[in-house]
Amino acid sequence: MSGSRLLQRIARVLFTLIVLAMLFLFFSNDFGLVDIHKASIVVAVGVDVTDSGYDVTAQAAVPTPAQGGGKAAYTQVTGSGTTVAEAVDDINAKTGFYPKLAFCNLIVLGESCADKDLFTVLDYFYRNDYVPLTALVGMCRGNARELLKKKPADGGMSSSAIQRAMSEELKNSANASTVNLKLLAQDRGSASAAEYMPFIESGTAAAGGGGSSEGKSSNGSKSGTSSGESGKSGLGGEEQSSEFTCRTTAVFNGGKFVGVLSEEQAFALNLIRRGVRYAIVNTNSEGLNYTIGLKNTGGGAKISVNGGKGKLVITFKANANLQTSESNQAASGRSDSHLVDDNILNSVTDTVKECMRSLEAFCRENNCDLFGAAQLLRAFNYDYYKEVKDNVLSDLDIDYDIKISSVG
Repeated sequence: MSGSRLLQRIARVLFTLIVLAMLFLFFSNDFGLVDIHKASIVVAVGVDVTDSGYDVTAQAAVPTPAQGGGKAAYTQVTGSGTTVAEAVDDINAKTGFYPKLAFCNLIVLGESCADKDLFTVLDYFYRNDYVPLTALVGMCRGNARELLKKKPADGGMSSSAIQRAMSEELKNSANASTVNLKLLAQDRGSASAAEYMPFIESGTAAAGGGGSSEGKSSNGSKSGTSSGESGKSGLGGEEQSSEFTCRTTAVFNGGKFVGVLSEEQAFALNLIRRGVRYAIVNTNSEGLNYTIGLKNTGGGAKISVNGGKGKLVITFKANANLQTSESNQAASGRSDSHLVDDNILNSVTDTVKECMRSLEAFCRENNCDLFGAAQLLRAFNYDYYKEVKDNVLSDLDIDYDIKISSVG
């Protein structure tokens, strides 16, 4: 018994010593943290097409000590290669770490990518086991590497500011044609094979000390942007803050770039193709300006074939409430000041239909089926689809069924 008790005491002492040693290491040692380059987290990637292949730019958040305070640091590295995969490997050769892209939530395609097949450019990201299919994708004006270099007004990473311009909130208000890798692949695999993504543009933020500004398109939709005082570039020189917007939309047909939708055309596309919770429309009725809010919206398309002729009906419904008015101010105290009368409802309907007709003209001109007509024909009238599948829109009549009623 005495020997057993001695062993128990020794075990307790050893256990106590081990716990004390671990606590000492925990509070006094960094456990030999890996090199900062190996700890960098790639949060965004930019792709540009060059004469010799591709430039791939990785923007990485660099971990900083908690006691350091301030904003997280970030770095940017560009690799080159004949393929996107080789360019990523070049980043590995330059930095000593291989970007696994597990936290990459943004892929920016430079304007030069318009000369290549979209899915040839994106092929690496679909094959890479680490890249999440929820990563947002957008095309930018100019060079993706230069876009990612720009400093937003809040002094953070450009990728974060761009993602805010492509956020779910802006998608839900029909102000951004937000898509990710998964949605792009679904569109490519459909019979319509028409793909689209936000077209990212940058400009100089308005001076004024960190407030936010809102750009407004001609259809009245607002696009959140950041603005504020100028920051400093990574080279120590002064440069003005930049703001990022995604009010327009880049369009592809079977992976081939066909053009950029205007703000009004993009607005119509978002009303039809993506779930919109609340949209804002400016309209004019009897010479006065009104801003109308649209909620409880629903957009879609129906197709039918009669007498060997196809007909596509674009549907949209919404409840409208008055946001601003030049004739019926809320300060008058009327309880019904938020209601929309028939004349204004007709004007709103005409405004929305005009945006949709403009989108239709773009689709017909470029033989790009953004309405999804071919997919509908394939599902509901396959025989007719086989006859017209190479040029679906030219053989279709398109009509609009838009129902906008006042709230209450």
